Amino acid sequence: MDYKNNYFLSSDPKDVIHFYEGFENREELIDWMKERPKGSCEIMEVEGERDIIVVIPTADFEGEYAKRCREEIFKGLYIIFVVSGKGNNYFNYAHNCNLGIKKAMEYNPKWIVLSNDDMYRINPIEILIKELQNVDPTKVDVVFPVQGDFHTLPLYIGRKNLVYELYRFLNDYQLWRFYRKFNIKYFYALHNNKSRVVFKKIRGTDFICTVAFGIFSANYVKKNNGIIFDETFINEHEDLDLSFRLLLSGADVHRINYNIGAYRGSTMGMDRARGLRSVAGRAYFNYKYSTLLEDFLKRN
Repeated sequence: MDYKNNYFLSSDPKDVIHFYEGFENREELIDWMKERPKGSCEIMEVEGERDIIVVIPTADFEGEYAKRCREEIFKGLYIIFVVSGKGNNYFNYAHNCNLGIKKAMEYNPKWIVLSNDDMYRINPIEILIKELQNVDPTKVDVVFPVQGDFHTLPLYIGRKNLVYELYRFLNDYQLWRFYRKFNIKYFYALHNNKSRVVFKKIRGTDFICTVAFGIFSANYVKKNNGIIFDETFINEHEDLDLSFRLLLSGADVHRINYNIGAYRGSTMGMDRARGLRSVAGRAYFNYKYSTLLEDFLKRN
């Protein structure tokens, strides 16, 4: 497990490529994902108002991002930091979020705010509090703020077409090869002209993705037995999976006039190695939903 995991986490794209070459098919890759340990973490709490509890996964409680969250962005609210620690080779975002949410539920909140640590303030926290006071947490499952650059994104699921195949083959052969090897046909896409060129939109799959920030009622968490993320995902696509399930389950969604900013890739980066690691999440997402999406396509 350590041997393969070290290749998977390497900053050298050649190592990540070597990792995927060790699997014969998608099922073998997913079996490894399910067997991978979840890593250790520590819960650290900051006192505050408990009607709204903020859960924040972070690598460093004393770091710049976590400090900004507790001293500026969410000051006054009860905050639960799930600290993975630097050098945690088995960090699992979904697992840490679930642990933080489980801890938050012990305090009987009305709302749980799930936020990345690399955020910045646009509106004061008083606006979030006021907006949520006008929403019934017994009737609403999820609340979305104003759309940001890296949260609350309007997406859809699309199937790659020949244009995409050619583009990927010419620009990143290794990704093209692994998408075929692990039977990855379906992708999430933003509503823009570029996406429409390379993906066939599947009707009925429009949804809002939380990405870096989401607000969930305690009632919704209870309905899901305290577990809202699928922990098989390894720091990629778990938010997409959750948000797509909200659509499929007919969750009651509400929008509020609260704005918050998010940086992109501050912790895990946005380099080529990160892009290659995303293959695992895409493979599992396709494994979970291929049959459903094929049914959607037949209706189009």
